[in-house]
Amino acid sequence: MSAAAPLPRTAVVTGTARPTGIGRACARAFLRAGYRVLGVDKLKLQDTDPDEALGPHYAHVVIDVAAPAEVGFVPTACRQQFGSADVHALINKRQRRRCSTGGAFLMSQAVLPHMPAGDAAIIHISSTRAHQSEPHSEAYAAAKAGMLGLTHAQAVSLAHRVRVNAVLPGWIDTSGEPASITPADHAWHPAGRVGWPEDVAELCLFLADSSRAGFITGQEFVVDGGLSKKMVYPEEELEQQQQQQQQPETAARGQAQQAAAEDEEQPPMVWPE
Repeated sequence: MSAAAPLPRTAVVTGTARPTGIGRACARAFLRAGYRVLGVDKLKLQDTDPDEALGPHYAHVVIDVAAPAEVGFVPTACRQQFGSADVHALINKRQRRRCSTGGAFLMSQAVLPHMPAGDAAIIHISSTRAHQSEPHSEAYAAAKAGMLGLTHAQAVSLAHRVRVNAVLPGWIDTSGEPASITPADHAWHPAGRVGWPEDVAELCLFLADSSRAGFITGQEFVVDGGLSKKMVYPEEELEQQQQQQQQPETAARGQAQQAAAEDEEQPPMVWPE
């Protein structure tokens, strides 16, 4: 007698509206791995390319993750779309400062009763800005640092039941326009390039798999091409500033992309994530 087929697994991913964003990349990665995926965002899917269809195992719900009453609908949406409210992976990606940590907490509380003990994972996507800053980025840095506190607190509170980890992206190009990234931008990274959303998504997929990452919980994983480990000397910083001044259109486009990714105005920043 042949072994029974494994039951389908379900992932809930927030921040999936933008087709070039990290949330959407996570949705695609989990779908490729055989998961059913419920995408959660305050916005509808923003697809402009008909080839971006995510297939029959993806469902999208328009929910404000900062609104407790709306977040409580997520398990019901899973049951309606997939026939079961079980959630094996929760990826909290929504970026807006006002709901970054609070939204992640509310989403966790909503799905926890439906996460199989010993075979579920929560992954909070924070930022390297939780550990380092530029001037006038206090609100963003505080929001992302809060997600790290939430990570280790949940990992201890949910011990033996659900693993909880954080992923900290660095410079991730979510513009969908690779030409906007210069050779100097790539060379600045020890890995030799700027990051792609798929770099973050693949790590999330690994962390969600208890058969491979079952001994990992309460940890922070930096995905920045080694940039945060690089010593920066005054002359190097000056050279980078001069390069940006010589390419004002590229710099302005990068800042616009950052604002769009955050879905609200932000102070000028160098890194898109």
